[in-house]
Amino acid sequence: VEAHSIVVSNENGPIGMRGVTMDITAAVKAEIERSELLERESHAREQAEEASRLKEEFLATVSHELRTPLNAVVGWSRLLRSGQLDGDGTAHAVEVIERNAAAQRQIIEDLLDVSRIITGKLRINTQPVDLLLIIHAAIDAVRPAAEAKELRISTHIEAPDSIVRADSERLQQVLWNLLANAVKFTPAGGTVDLYLERHGSLAEIRIEDSGPGVPAEFLPRIFERFSQADGSSTRKHGGLGLGLAIVRHLVELHGGTVSAANREGGGAVLTVRLPVIVMARVI
Repeated sequence: VEAHSIVVSNENGPIGMRGVTMDITAAVKAEIERSELLERESHAREQAEEASRLKEEFLATVSHELRTPLNAVVGWSRLLRSGQLDGDGTAHAVEVIERNAAAQRQIIEDLLDVSRIITGKLRINTQPVDLLLIIHAAIDAVRPAAEAKELRISTHIEAPDSIVRADSERLQQVLWNLLANAVKFTPAGGTVDLYLERHGSLAEIRIEDSGPGVPAEFLPRIFERFSQADGSSTRKHGGLGLGLAIVRHLVELHGGTVSAANREGGGAVLTVRLPVIVMARVI
């Protein structure tokens, strides 16, 4: 309510008060709703501006990442065509071209996967899969990069008989992405530890590295599309930053969850949990 009053006086002084009290509930509610609406509009505008900034940053990164391997392919192709290379030089040129073509193919595959995710067209074909086989295949895929940096990949298998219903290729893509991420951000001579454990009906795959960890302010957004801790085209580590967004979607398609944290002593911890299926024993 809102009240207005005046003092009523005569020649001897105040003799009382006279006033009016009004119910302003509707007006106050309207003001509160208006304030909340303005706050929501301001928040929505900030989100839209942030999304626009991230997409512009992402497009700049895409252009840079696609151009870098392409420049290497074109440059070494011209050297091959010129005939100026000896046998060793030719072999090196072919190796560089092949490596950069593979890098560009991976970028395009990530972009296509994100497009399928956005349009809801990414599908998986599941069957019983032995997690241990998937883990070893993913480790083999990243081993050359790890050896180049003299990294040690250690496995700690406590649940070797974990069987999950999964698309084996997509699940290997998940683990490859997580391991490749750990290898990328771990300094030379560091370690990457992979754990396979069983917690009730869930199989847990945990990858821990000895790198710098994830900035605290970036942790809540680490699995979002178009989001990177360092999104500038001059950042130290390459890549589009789409891998973890794809990982989250693929894990969720398998009925699982993925999370990220930092170790107390330094380094990142990425954890995937998947439901285990009970296989019938043949007697």
